This record gives sequence, structure tokens and C-alpha cells, in this order.
Amino acid sequence: MAKKGEDASDEAMLQRFIELSLTQHEALLYLETGPYNRAYMKINKLVEELEARTGDQRHVLVDLFDHPNPQVRLNAAKYAHPLFPEESIQVVQSIIDAKKYPQEAHARSALDYLMFGPLPRE
Repeated sequence: MAKKGEDASDEAMLQRFIELSLTQHEALLYLETGPYNRAYMKINKLVEELEARTGDQRHVLVDLFDHPNPQVRLNAAKYAHPLFPEESIQVVQSIIDAKKYPQEAHARSALDYLMFGPLPRE
């Protein structure tokens, strides 16, 4: 049996990525942790599927680097970073420079992670 989304086109996957990112945006505005986390988990699965496709299709996320919504751009940059590190860092920095809350705060922590990796455990 094929998994849900396995036969979805890259365009359909991008549209779903946008929808889920917009759900996160709304959840951030209204401090709704549940919807944010559910969208996060779905985005992770979607990106895993893109990565598993022949040729690692995460490169399609670059098309979202100029999306009008900062949450869409931030998510795209974080997930495309392994393939496009410099461009992803520029996108995240542009969100910080725009000073659009609440994504600015998330972009600051994302930038540290993208540039330096996870914090060492003690």
C-alpha cells in the first residue's frame, strides 16, 4: 500500500508545505501550541518524503525563499539548509532584519543553529 502523499507532485507537496507553514503562522499569532506542533510534525514528514525522493527533492523549497509570508520562508530555509546553506542563512537573516514578530525571534534561534549547529550537551 502506498503512503499518503507518496505519489504527490512536487508542486502539490509545496502547496501542502505552504498550508502547514501558514497554520504555524496563525498558531504563533494566537499562542496556540497544539496546532503549531501538529503542523510541525506534518512538515517534518513532508520534508522527509521530499528528501527520500530520487535526487533529494528538498531543492524545490528554494522556490519558497521569496514567499510573502515569513513563516513559509523561515521553514523553507531551515529545511533547505543542507542543500543551500548560504542562501538559507540569507533568508533567515532577512527575516531578522525585517523585524517581523513572532518570526524574528524564531529566526534568531534558527540562525544560530544553521550557522553553528546544536548546542553541546554538558
